[in-house]
Amino acid sequence: MKDLRVPQLRMVEHLRCDDIHNGLATVKASKFQGSEGWTLPGCKFTQNREEAEHVCKKINKLIHKNGGIKPAMKVKRAA
Repeated sequence: MKDLRVPQLRMVEHLRCDDIHNGLATVKASKFQGSEGWTLPGCKFTQNREEAEHVCKKINKLIHKNGGIKPAMKVKRAA
């Protein structure tokens, strides 16, 4: 059976790698099975920084192609 565990996304201050930002997109640094790297969409994990940067650029293009991220309408009413 395939391992369905989601990579750990908490306690990242001890990681030696940083989040990757490109425009409105972010690929988070994480630790998975003792390895440090980045969590990609679809719960994929990579230790290759170039691959993570490439995915981040693609995500940013998709966001802009679909009209961007709209601001929250009623921020004051949010909990």
